[in-house]
Amino acid sequence: MIIIGGGAAGFFCAVNCARLNPEAKVTILEKSSKLLSKVRVSGGGRCNVTHQCFDNRELVKNYPRGEKELHSAFDRFSVKQTIEWFGDRGVKLKTEEDGRMFPVTDTSETIIDCLLEEAHHYNVQIKTNCNVVKIIPDTAKKNFTLTLDNGESVTCDKLVIATGGNPKESAYEWLCEPGHTIEKPIPSLFTFNIPEKKLTELMGLSVPQARIRI
Repeated sequence: MIIIGGGAAGFFCAVNCARLNPEAKVTILEKSSKLLSKVRVSGGGRCNVTHQCFDNRELVKNYPRGEKELHSAFDRFSVKQTIEWFGDRGVKLKTEEDGRMFPVTDTSETIIDCLLEEAHHYNVQIKTNCNVVKIIPDTAKKNFTLTLDNGESVTCDKLVIATGGNPKESAYEWLCEPGHTIEKPIPSLFTFNIPEKKLTELMGLSVPQARIRI
């Protein structure tokens, strides 16, 4: 089994697949040299793991474009189960006034260490600098052949794509060949690159409405 993407979704998928299927050989392919990079910077470096909302009908309202699709996902694995999953692995979460939940350590490294330790514990193989550029499904053999940008090929019987978001529609073209259709991406979360450091104290703050003037 191969998971494309070494982010939070890819790692969470990999460790749970390996845990629930001890005979499975699970491999993560990450195109860059860095693992869990977005986890490291999320929540201003503290990692807002989840939100204290135990009513799935209310929770999905925060995802206007994915509300319908997320109903079944949250029914299978809810906020309560997320808290329990990390708690069972020694990671305690705390709730702040606005409902966001962070590790009590206030550092994203706690979450990163947890996922890396789980991957190691369940013998998940991790390969960095492996950029998949083509997927060839073989219905007869019931497997997939993945072509990397260095010309190498790897084969697997199960494949999960967890490559995360990208603002450019062209970034998903390699997924169209196997038969997928792509919804046009729109901005939802982005960063500011500011030369001066006057706004660093605002890192990690979240407000319902904001007005920005440049």
